Amino acid sequence: MEGKRASERASQGPKENTPDISDILSPKKFVTVVSRVGSDVAGFVCDRDEAGILLDVRDPSGDPEGYQFLPWSSIERVSIRG
Repeated sequence: MEGKRASERASQGPKENTPDISDILSPKKFVTVVSRVGSDVAGFVCDRDEAGILLDVRDPSGDPEGYQFLPWSSIERVSIRG
């Protein structure tokens, strides 16, 4: 039964107002990045360019830990809250 519900939701298409990549990775968005070596980094996007993404990294309590640059080649997945 769950498979049928999932296929019904999938056939409805994406939600309205789906963001594009430039919006998702714009400065001040909070993201969690999973790198290819399996570590998670969470923080606010500071900047991005063709080389990678710069994050204002936060620990699990939300306290700042500094900045981290992640080259695109090291990124496996980016999750966005909201």
